[in-house]
Amino acid sequence: MIEGFSAGLVIPDLWQQEAVRALQQRKDVVVQAPTGSGKTYIFELLYPNLKTQAVFTVPTRALANDKLSEWRARGWDVGISTGDVALNLDAKVVVATLETQRGRFLRGEGPGLLVMDEFQMLGDPMRGVHYELAVALAPKATQLLFLSGSVANPHDVVAWLQRIGRDAVLIEHKTRPVPLEETDLGNLSDSQFVQSRSPSRTGGSFWPRMIGRAMRADLAPVLVFAPRRAAAQSDAAGQHPDLHAATGRLDKPVGRAHRRGADRDGEGGGPADVGRTRRRTVAQVRALLDAYAGRADVDGALQADLSATNDLQETAASEATTGSTL
Repeated sequence: MIEGFSAGLVIPDLWQQEAVRALQQRKDVVVQAPTGSGKTYIFELLYPNLKTQAVFTVPTRALANDKLSEWRARGWDVGISTGDVALNLDAKVVVATLETQRGRFLRGEGPGLLVMDEFQMLGDPMRGVHYELAVALAPKATQLLFLSGSVANPHDVVAWLQRIGRDAVLIEHKTRPVPLEETDLGNLSDSQFVQSRSPSRTGGSFWPRMIGRAMRADLAPVLVFAPRRAAAQSDAAGQHPDLHAATGRLDKPVGRAHRRGADRDGEGGGPADVGRTRRRTVAQVRALLDAYAGRADVDGALQADLSATNDLQETAASEATTGSTL
């Protein structure tokens, strides 16, 4: 083996190299690529040569905590800023929810690099205005790196950045490393561990039965999406005891259809159209399922992340109340 090389060596794909080169040329970069293709790796390639602070923004606190743990384990100098916690804010990299950076931008300050992971949040009816404001107020010296796998019209985002005086380029990669598969849980067999007491969807055992079917068909892990955070907490606390019989635990609030390889940011439902999405406050789940197979400009019915809509709204409200800033 050549000295200095190891089995763990990862060589960037050409599109990743192109993104890094554009950033090194002081351009703003918008990356549209499927989930699992390596968007975050672009930023990780930059880390060793960062000369100023980078703020890596994510939509939820859970994602921020995950990134903090992952990069800490690599020995990175990393901090965190969310509505819950502010730690090591002078670190080389700060993982944050974007709302916590609002005060910084209002003061005319900004990091050397602002990474907006899941930039389809620009089209969120509740939080999108905060994302737009952050971009508009970011100093010219702050470079922008946008990452997403579920925006159908990233060229429009690039055009908007150019209109406000940014030297922005689009890097688009269309090869999907993880295929999408849709499974109708209604056609699967019940699990012997979950007994049906009610055929109704509002009945006490409907969702546990669906989870049991998914588990029996080896479709785990399963995410359960409740209408609101309180409903998820209620389920987790044992309002539906069969949930525990089916899964052993319940961490998160399951869509009607389970899909392997679904985009985290678009829930596999086809990219959301940033700019038109905000005309509606709630998306149609059926429309998402019908459209998931294509990369069409989905008419404003689709919100970028249906699964997290209410949770994100509550997060935004909480963070607005907390008023956390760097």
